Amino acid sequence: MEVTTTERRYAIDLDWYERRGRSFRAMAETRYCGACRGKIGSSATEQQPTIDPETGRAVFDDREQAFGDDPFAVIRQCCSLSRDYITADTPVLEAVFRVFLANGNQPSTLKSVQEQLEQWIPLYSRPHGYAVPFLERMLASDTLYGVRPVEASVEQGIGA
Repeated sequence: MEVTTTERRYAIDLDWYERRGRSFRAMAETRYCGACRGKIGSSATEQQPTIDPETGRAVFDDREQAFGDDPFAVIRQCCSLSRDYITADTPVLEAVFRVFLANGNQPSTLKSVQEQLEQWIPLYSRPHGYAVPFLERMLASDTLYGVRPVEASVEQGIGA
């Protein structure tokens, strides 16, 4: 069964970066807010969920790791909360990329992306439209961000 344009889901293709010899992490880190950029290189203690083998219950272990090991988590938990994370002046593809960073790279339809963009940018201040066909054309010509249609069979392995 063919997926229609309105049903097709997109996400940042991390393999796309690897195939081109580019660093997704470096690309994501440039979207960190000033406070998070200042923490790059430091270590942080984060709680990681695990299953206790004796009780079968979820428990949280503290683990030391480099700040920003998971760029999606950094952006989702801090940077994307700023009002200026996406503005009316943000170029369209950059704004779409930032939506996927903020939502943890969850595969999304372009209609969902459009709705998320409208949460950041009020209709009256939008210098460019976010119609789904427009977003689809922009993504089809993308050579910088790696936002690609996702095959249903691989959706489970994308994101943080």
